[in-house]
Amino acid sequence: MKLYENPLSPNCRKVHALVQHLGLQVETQTVNLQSGAQKEPDFLAINPNGKVPVLVDGKTTIWESNAILSYLASQKDTTLWPKNNERYQIMKWMYWEANHFAPAVSKLVGQYIFAPMRGSQPDQAIIEDALKAFRTHAAVANGQLESTKFLTGETPTIADFSVAVWLGYTDICKLPMAEFKHLSRWWTDVQSLPGGKALLVPKS
Repeated sequence: MKLYENPLSPNCRKVHALVQHLGLQVETQTVNLQSGAQKEPDFLAINPNGKVPVLVDGKTTIWESNAILSYLASQKDTTLWPKNNERYQIMKWMYWEANHFAPAVSKLVGQYIFAPMRGSQPDQAIIEDALKAFRTHAAVANGQLESTKFLTGETPTIADFSVAVWLGYTDICKLPMAEFKHLSRWWTDVQSLPGGKALLVPKS
């Protein structure tokens, strides 16, 4: 298997963390996003969206990070992606991550990280709107984690990797984690899992 990735991408970091957790042998190739390598014809041939990560396993090519998590977890008999109806609970949180949690944090990343890189000042109106969305969605996860150790129960699943990666931006994006006791506890627990530290934003 070969993973096309870039450590600056949270979607790549969640995949890399799971690879470490499972102890899989996966070849990696860093795609230089700054130079636009993801828009070159060779890369578009494997992902017409022009984004990372992409996993190539023989004749199988998968893009979209959550689909890759599912595929990788299927390589082993693991409770991370059990072969029963619990998968639907896991998928619920992964869809939630993609549609609600990730967009809220992504807006903050855009203002705190990418705006200064472009020589612009962060837009406080966008920040306030994103923080409001973050609080709304963080409260949902916090409520779940009041009664369970991990998102779907007492053992971790790929949903935990999918969601947790965004909390790696807590310090950079000033996420109000102190308001969410159970979410904060869970974030600490996920980091302590094998591979969990790979979810953190790389230090420059």
